[in-house]
Amino acid sequence: MLDLTNAPQETVIKFVKDWLKLLSEDQLEEACSLLDPVPKVYGDRVWTPSLIRELIADTFPPTSRFYRFHPEGPVFTDPYELEPQANREKVGEFNNDGGYWFNCDMPFNHEWSDLTAQFEFHKTPTGYEAILVDFHVM
Repeated sequence: MLDLTNAPQETVIKFVKDWLKLLSEDQLEEACSLLDPVPKVYGDRVWTPSLIRELIADTFPPTSRFYRFHPEGPVFTDPYELEPQANREKVGEFNNDGGYWFNCDMPFNHEWSDLTAQFEFHKTPTGYEAILVDFHVM
């Protein structure tokens, strides 16, 4: 559970960047353990290291344009090593006071990619759940 009572914008962005940093350190198991279950309304999905790797491989197959510029394929990059995306680092708030959402481009090969991680933070009686809803190309 996350505490978003003070500085929700900064806390959400830090959580997501720390989560992405774990991916760059090949700690996908630990990264997945920080996520709460995806609500049934979004489908029956449990994020695992293999599911994340599979989704990235499907998004960037060897025949994709990505490989022309990065023959080694997508390699997770520490987001703290990249310039912040000031115009993209905006946390949204649900209209019903039920939490927040944040879309963050995935860092691969030392740059921000078109693949976006879609997070939601749902309010509960004891804090906020951190939910990775999906990945999609913007």
